[in-house]
Amino acid sequence: MGMKLLKIPTGIKTFDLNINEGFPAGSVILLLEDVGAGGREFLYSSIYNITMAKKNQDDLDKMKRNQKDPVDEQIRTAIMLPNKICYVSISKSREDILTENAYAFHKGYYEAVKDGMVFKELSNIYFRHSIAQNLWSEKKGMLGFDSISDKNILEELSEFMNENAEGNIVIIDSLTDLLVNQIEYLNRTDFIMFLKGMVNISKTWNGLIYLILSANILEKQMQEIINDVVDGVLVFEWFDKGSVKMRRNLYISKFRGLIPQLEQNKIAKFETRITYDGGFEVSNVRKII
Repeated sequence: MGMKLLKIPTGIKTFDLNINEGFPAGSVILLLEDVGAGGREFLYSSIYNITMAKKNQDDLDKMKRNQKDPVDEQIRTAIMLPNKICYVSISKSREDILTENAYAFHKGYYEAVKDGMVFKELSNIYFRHSIAQNLWSEKKGMLGFDSISDKNILEELSEFMNENAEGNIVIIDSLTDLLVNQIEYLNRTDFIMFLKGMVNISKTWNGLIYLILSANILEKQMQEIINDVVDGVLVFEWFDKGSVKMRRNLYISKFRGLIPQLEQNKIAKFETRITYDGGFEVSNVRKII
């Protein structure tokens, strides 16, 4: 009896072509981003393209085709799309995310983000014990502070993941929010244990989990621990910083089950661009000669 491997595409065709059509299902992927270097645009473009593919039967059939391993015919790779895409925001409102897409891209992106995903906002818990609660004291409904709930943010996040992560894509925006502030009920040891548990159980969920983290924010030891725990690390960076026009790079510094394929194809880095009509795209592949 052969083995069947599941992969989930990003929907960004210029990128998927270079990673054999997608990421292994069950992966927890860190998006480590220089500020403004394209991490969030990568996710917004993925949401849009997957939502459009699910509406177009021809695209859906192409994405879901089975592939044989060229070396071992007993191994088959099936390309699957998520049943739904979930966006978990630690500190931003749904309206903030929608407005960002409305300004940045054509209206299809706004509609895809608005209608094509499940949105979970945790700002009510995140700000509950902070000075920010007082800023909205006269308009509590604006952030929806709930003084009755006694759950902490990791408990709320765990509950949501258990109910929604299986077979789906879950985006957590962001680890930066969780880790830059020392909250009395959330220390970093608890967070690392939570992350390790999530990576472990994600293999039974068979979806994808994306974690956003701003680069150069955490101390090196904490950053390396997170890099070590997750399955894959996508690094979004600026280069040619001294030139008139700065450019963006994406490279995969770690990915279980994927790095050997990239090295076989001699792929070092992806040069990327972000446009109003096309969203996030790979404009050039830099290879090792």
